[in-house]
Amino acid sequence: MARISTAPVSGARDFLPRDLAPRNRVFRLLRETFERYGYEPLETPAIEHASALEGKYGEEGERLLFRILKNGRDLESAASKLLAEGEAAGRSAGALARRFSEMALRYDLTVPLARVIAARQNDIVMPFRRYQMQPVWRADRPQRGRYREFYQCDVDCVGSRSMLVDAEMAAIHYEAFSALGFDNFVTNISHRGLLDALMEASDVPEGQRGAARVAIDKLDKIGPDGVRAELQKAALPERAVDALLEAISVSGTPESILSSLRPMVRATAQGEVSARELEETFAAMRALGVPERRYALNPSMVRGAEYYTGVIYETTLEGSSLGSLGGGGRYDRLVGMFLGRDIPAVGISFGVDRILVAMEDAGLLAGEAVTTTQALVTLFNAETANAALALASALRAGGVSTELYPDPKGVGQQLGFANRRGIPLAFIVGPDEAARGEATLRDLRSGEQRSVTLGEAAAAALAALAEME
Repeated sequence: MARISTAPVSGARDFLPRDLAPRNRVFRLLRETFERYGYEPLETPAIEHASALEGKYGEEGERLLFRILKNGRDLESAASKLLAEGEAAGRSAGALARRFSEMALRYDLTVPLARVIAARQNDIVMPFRRYQMQPVWRADRPQRGRYREFYQCDVDCVGSRSMLVDAEMAAIHYEAFSALGFDNFVTNISHRGLLDALMEASDVPEGQRGAARVAIDKLDKIGPDGVRAELQKAALPERAVDALLEAISVSGTPESILSSLRPMVRATAQGEVSARELEETFAAMRALGVPERRYALNPSMVRGAEYYTGVIYETTLEGSSLGSLGGGGRYDRLVGMFLGRDIPAVGISFGVDRILVAMEDAGLLAGEAVTTTQALVTLFNAETANAALALASALRAGGVSTELYPDPKGVGQQLGFANRRGIPLAFIVGPDEAARGEATLRDLRSGEQRSVTLGEAAAAALAALAEME
């Protein structure tokens, strides 16, 4: 019999309790931030119709879809039919995969949201604010901070064209990353139409603008010289390359950058609209109290998803090679792909896995609790079991997460168990303590201990826990 691998598949992970403690804290802080802004929870199935996901993410995203093949007899029957009819010959692998896969795992949470809006439009009151915290899957190459199965935490507002909502997205990024403890983050902001207007004004031929976007998207990795080489390789006219690189390299405050670029893009159809919408967004962000040091206008920003139509966002850490920890943008036409009429929408996403890597690098997880258990009640022997059970119940009723050791082993062994688990407090109930209706409360971090009665045990534990924070 072949040996069964016990390792998770590449790009997926097992999470032990000590791994989940910091993850759950991140989820809690994000959820609290979202709900302060009036966003409500939504969940969608992991499996979507493949046709609902196809054509929404660009060529690269299309390759990263995890497709679910027809199973059992359905797959065998479909393959036999193709072979019998000679249809398999000459078909690309991608075409055959699409023929055999009617379903796929969701690639993100935005397209499923658009599908829900289209399907449940009569049940939803607009503008609809929702947050969603669920795993997604991408057939990507695993690397540090990037996995094939990972969580996204999304916030979206559907049904409003107001730039006040766009500014709200940047404010949520600011509040969330501040709450997580980061002090070196910047939310880069641009507009999907601004780069298009700059390419038009730079005389980049329309048929070569897709290649230009791909090259510019690599700016952080390959630098201006590398982007120039990529643009030249794409056969852009040298005059256009010079003008475009000069435009996307403008730096300064958002106001000064827009002032510099406005004469260049004013004559284009979308240039003036992009500049005005960015100005409105930045003005609203200031009114919301987002510090100017926490955001920047970055004309070179692309963001790969095809569905973005307006303001786009990407939050990164200064001096970090992890890349984007969160991003998003306005997508006013995505719902229309399902509904037949456009409904405006804007949203952002947080990459929890990269955020946790960044928090570890920054020392923000030091001292993080590795268990949800706050106190262990020891079991001395069978005669003290009732006293131990009564104490555990009193602690739980008082708001202390409590675990009762189930076997009457030596006290030292039980305290060692608590230390290995990272449980901060222990209550020792021996025969003498049980007879007096007391227990010994030991702080396992400092080693200090004192006697407490059953009635005061919960309050004493909560006070000790508060001192540890």
